[in-house]
Amino acid sequence: MDEYRSKYEAIEEILDEILKLLEDLYQSGFDTVHDSTLKDLTKAGELTEQYGMKYLSELLGRLVHEIAAGRHRTEELHATEKKTLVAELYTSLNEYLYLSRQKAVYDRGMYYYTEVECQDEPDDE
Repeated sequence: MDEYRSKYEAIEEILDEILKLLEDLYQSGFDTVHDSTLKDLTKAGELTEQYGMKYLSELLGRLVHEIAAGRHRTEELHATEKKTLVAELYTSLNEYLYLSRQKAVYDRGMYYYTEVECQDEPDDE
């Protein structure tokens, strides 16, 4: 039987997975990205859209598109203008992930201390 996960844990899990994919991307230097990494980033974009994280999904989609398109561009064009765009998208994704992970932790804490603690308190009746 599957273990119950809260919505906060589910969000933290997908954010951590995307962070790992970005680490793989960074290690590849954006030039020799594995097809499997692009496929996993695409799946993560689809999943985050289902979670209602539209901006994150859009960032992932744009990143995958630019990397995939960069494989078919001339080296001169790819080395300058488009590489800058990919780096900007990568930076935006990292910033978004950092802030989202903090928010998920805060939200989980707030839920615990407002909902769970309130359920444990005895009624004054």
